[in-house]
Amino acid sequence: MSTTLEVVQSILAALGDSTIPIESLTSTAIALSLRCIANANDTDKTHRRDTAGVDSFFWALWDGVYKLAEEGDDGVQERLVTFLKGAKASEAGEQWVVRGVKGGWNTLPLLGDVAKDIWNGPNIPPTVSDTSQIVQDILAGDAPKSSSAPDLFAVVKARQGYLNLQRFAARLWHDVHVDFPRVLALNIVHLGLEIGEGARELDLDIGMTPRALEVEAAAIWMTIAADDMLRLVNNDPEGTSRWAGWKAAFRSVVENAEVQREAVVFVAEVLRSPCWLALSLIIFFVFDRPPSGRWMRQMEIVWMCDISFPIPVLG
Repeated sequence: MSTTLEVVQSILAALGDSTIPIESLTSTAIALSLRCIANANDTDKTHRRDTAGVDSFFWALWDGVYKLAEEGDDGVQERLVTFLKGAKASEAGEQWVVRGVKGGWNTLPLLGDVAKDIWNGPNIPPTVSDTSQIVQDILAGDAPKSSSAPDLFAVVKARQGYLNLQRFAARLWHDVHVDFPRVLALNIVHLGLEIGEGARELDLDIGMTPRALEVEAAAIWMTIAADDMLRLVNNDPEGTSRWAGWKAAFRSVVENAEVQREAVVFVAEVLRSPCWLALSLIIFFVFDRPPSGRWMRQMEIVWMCDISFPIPVLG
């Protein structure tokens, strides 16, 4: 009989294989989980009244899913999102209890707990110091020199993985409709757009990351989940001023970027949601030299620089 880890590894391998239809994979994964948990050792639980095997199965599964999201491309993330949406629609395991909370696949148990456990900033090699200037510059977007040590190229990978996780978490919030990413979103936007402006501190520590990287991360959240962000701040007494401050911070980055531009092309795209988002101006920059500076990479992102809303209080 396969162990829990072997079962999870088989599911993760299939998730990374684009030739396997995601719908049939979802059904298979749920069936495997039921069998695995039914045969779990009675001691395999966190709390006395927990269902044995649920904690270890889902912790291993979500840990692997986040690694796939961190290392994979958009196609991999699309498969993961589709898998989670299908799993969330299942009634399997509704009688399970994990860490004192009842719920099966439709609650995606421990998905948020695993996220908080791994959310510690870019996963840079332990052999380099995240406070060194060269590492900070690479995290901010500068390319290492061709003669640099291999560990510094690993920092580039860590930087991209960090941004990939922002994209995946934003999609979890916006497309899968799980709630925990809102805390991550506020933390990232706080670090990227509010630090130094009397902002409130939040309770997540993501390490020694340069503000340039956090601005880029904040832009990812805003381009994927702007309407979710707006709903969130609309429930905050200070929401109107915070939203205006975020817009101003994006404008400041664009206007003060230390890059020489040959041309600026404005492309308007209507991004409507039923109640909130009316218009976004998407700015692309065409550079007169290869993009190697930290700000250039930020300029390649879709900036939410001038958003107007049909709601007077947020206008």
